[in-house]
Amino acid sequence: MEQAQLPDWEEDLIDAAIRAAEGRLEAERRAARKRAVQLAREQGYHRLAVAIDRPEKQNSRQLSLFGDDPTLFDDVS
Repeated sequence: MEQAQLPDWEEDLIDAAIRAAEGRLEAERRAARKRAVQLAREQGYHRLAVAIDRPEKQNSRQLSLFGDDPTLFDDVS
């Protein structure tokens, strides 16, 4: 049994569908790359915030970034 040849318009339709699917795949990969970079950036900001040493003693006239109330992570002696 011999397979029938597809008409030109049908081949073009198939090629267009393949190109569209490949385009969507590439767009998804670009978006995933952007999300990965953003996530890494946010993790870096978080690590930096956690790594900041809190001053032991503050000048009472100085604006305080951290409150005076101890938190879970403060070393209360």
